[in-house]
Amino acid sequence: MIRRALGLALLAVVVIADVPAAQQRTDLSAALALERRGRHREAADLFASALETSPGALQALFGLERALRKLGALERIMPFLDTAVVLNPGQHTVRSLQLRVLVALGQGDAARAAAERWIDLVPRLEDPYREWSFALAQHGDVQQARLVLQRGNRVLGGVALLQELAQMDVVGGDWAQATRHWHASARAVEIVGAAAGLSLSQAPPSARDVVLNVLLREFGDATARQIAADVLVSWDRPGEGWALLDHALPAAPDRAARVLQRFAERARRSATPEAYRVRGLALERLATMLDGAAAQQARIDAARAFADAGDRADAERMLGKIARDTAQAPAAAGGTMTTLITVLVDAGRIEDAERRLAEWRGRLAVDDVATLRDRLAWGWLRRGDLESAARVLDHDSSLATAAVRGWVALYRGALGEAGDRFREAGPYTGSREDATARTGMLALIQRIEVDHAPAVGDALLTLARGDSAAAIDHLTVVARSLPAVKGRSDLLHLAGRVAVQLNDPRAELLLEEAVAVDAIGPVAPAAELMLAELAVRDGRNQAAIARLERLILAFPDSAVIPQARRLLDQVRGAIPRS
Repeated sequence: MIRRALGLALLAVVVIADVPAAQQRTDLSAALALERRGRHREAADLFASALETSPGALQALFGLERALRKLGALERIMPFLDTAVVLNPGQHTVRSLQLRVLVALGQGDAARAAAERWIDLVPRLEDPYREWSFALAQHGDVQQARLVLQRGNRVLGGVALLQELAQMDVVGGDWAQATRHWHASARAVEIVGAAAGLSLSQAPPSARDVVLNVLLREFGDATARQIAADVLVSWDRPGEGWALLDHALPAAPDRAARVLQRFAERARRSATPEAYRVRGLALERLATMLDGAAAQQARIDAARAFADAGDRADAERMLGKIARDTAQAPAAAGGTMTTLITVLVDAGRIEDAERRLAEWRGRLAVDDVATLRDRLAWGWLRRGDLESAARVLDHDSSLATAAVRGWVALYRGALGEAGDRFREAGPYTGSREDATARTGMLALIQRIEVDHAPAVGDALLTLARGDSAAAIDHLTVVARSLPAVKGRSDLLHLAGRVAVQLNDPRAELLLEEAVAVDAIGPVAPAAELMLAELAVRDGRNQAAIARLERLILAFPDSAVIPQARRLLDQVRGAIPRS
């Protein structure tokens, strides 16, 4: 009896101990649901209740901040925030939030005192200076933000906080100083060169000569010329960029390969013959630094770039190298022709590609013929010729063809038929990328919940045809015509992804709108991750860290969490430490 009574007593203690945690989870779930419906006052009360149950709970703290900002009552968070700081004195996220809130409330002296306490706690870390500076800059005090960063650099030494100083220089319009800070950072940390090029490429036409003069006349070293090459290709001057880069590659092959890949990717964003050509030249050089399949892929990509530039001779020259490097000449001949037909399709020369396929059909492997036929159908789709795409697929009932027929139906706006075709093709037809694209579109179809939506099909066809800039506008207009949780956030997310690829300034706004429309919906985690990736690409590492931390807290079960954690580790490792 005594043992049984003791067991019951222990069980009671466990149950009592679990009540606060269970209550906290209930309050958080209810608060998030209320926040999604715009009932911010009730959400704030529940977030506060969760914090009373579990002081310092970060998810509840961030939720309370969001709700109170909407209500214009941010001062109400201070008692909870003070408690969180006491409970988690070394927690970066809590300290950062404290500074952000104090600056937003106009409590400059309190913010300074909080920053000084944080600095005393971690005197050799950049975080306090960075977060204090960013909080000030967000509220328009760029000069004071710059002074904070300069102080941090003096204290910590080396290249500490130079990236952040460069960003403040950009905000303040001091392009010469921004260039100097980016150059110093890139010399110290190789990967910063990518962020430097992206940041300085934003210089207005009136400041571009200033940027180039600092890079090429004041410095003129290999790092400066690599950055100059990046900004020139971004300013639609790819030929000048390649002329610089061609003689400024790092001596180490692995580093040179990374620089070439970066330049080639940026050249791809400018749809001009000159940009395509320098992309081809960069990829051809890259192939000499790689081995095996990687070298072959670089040559194939170079051939495609030359074909896009209208330079068929260089495209076929690259394909000839592929054939000569292949061990068995007969197989190489067929493989080269397969690649050439692919290049012709990708270059928009569909009639030539279809003629070549007719000539070589009997000498190519059956699987290659099927693949090329599907590519031809895609070529017609990119032309907007849905009838010709359907004609190419006639008399073929394979699963791969079912997948392409699904895309034809989708672009016609026949969403119900498209869904049936995609399900027929299944998850294992084609490449993993193809299957992922079909799965994404099938999810979109199911969320829209209508069988016919010609406007959706037209918008997606605009994207498939390669007119990405027009597709952003088209997708955005169609998205805003859909119900909030029946396709609107999905299409906004898609438009944002396209804008990111184009380095379009609307990218961040579109992704933020996709999250705002359905803050806890299925595309919200992916949109949040892309916003973090965008911040990393632009060199805003600390903003990326803050967003990734919030993403991991808000969506712990999302499929993107492993990727978010890896990116968070990478970004933290990329920030120079004194």
